[in-house]
Amino acid sequence: MVTHTLAQMPAGGMHDQIGGSFSRYSVDERWLVPHFEKMLSDNALLAVTYLEAFLTTGREEFAIVVRSTLDYLLRERTDSSGGLWSAEDADSEGEEGKFYVWNPSEIVAVLGPEEATIFSLAYDATAAGNFEGHSILNLPRPLQAIARECGLDLADLDRRLAVSRAALLVARQRRVRPGNDDKVLVAWNGLAIDSLARAGASLNIDRSIQAAVRAADFLLRQCRDAEGRLAHQ
Repeated sequence: MVTHTLAQMPAGGMHDQIGGSFSRYSVDERWLVPHFEKMLSDNALLAVTYLEAFLTTGREEFAIVVRSTLDYLLRERTDSSGGLWSAEDADSEGEEGKFYVWNPSEIVAVLGPEEATIFSLAYDATAAGNFEGHSILNLPRPLQAIARECGLDLADLDRRLAVSRAALLVARQRRVRPGNDDKVLVAWNGLAIDSLARAGASLNIDRSIQAAVRAADFLLRQCRDAEGRLAHQ
């Protein structure tokens, strides 16, 4: 039951297929349409859960989720002082999910027609869309089936999709971002330090270990009173 659930979650719209990490929850039973808010606490806990699943099963797909989730924390959630911010809003420019959704013409503009066709087929981006006329990227079909349909071997498809995701992430960073809740909560930072340190040690990710040390140093330096007790934030 656990491995089935953990295998399904990254394929859904709750999972940011471009930038890694998970939204707070799904609003439908298919796990397609998320409430687009992202929480530090959720992602720290999920990173540890996927790490434990990888260490228990050896399934590389779980390790990939760990790495992409922690990359999001380092790229989007970390203050220059070392602490990690609490949350990212669901809305931008007054619309929920606007930062995250795509239409085929936007994908073609970034990737070109050939790569856009392959990417859109894999990630369910259509002209009709699956969310208010736009597409929430998700993986409704196994990539092996997409590879066969495109006449590619799976390794080549994986490589091309990775290049496309990176290009779309760069393009998405130019959009108006959702609002940022930049509180540094001590408890949630504790969860993040735990996930960064454990994953860094288990998967040999030096930048994660370094981030854990910086966050811990920040809490000890900035979030304690004269008696050494930790504050809430």
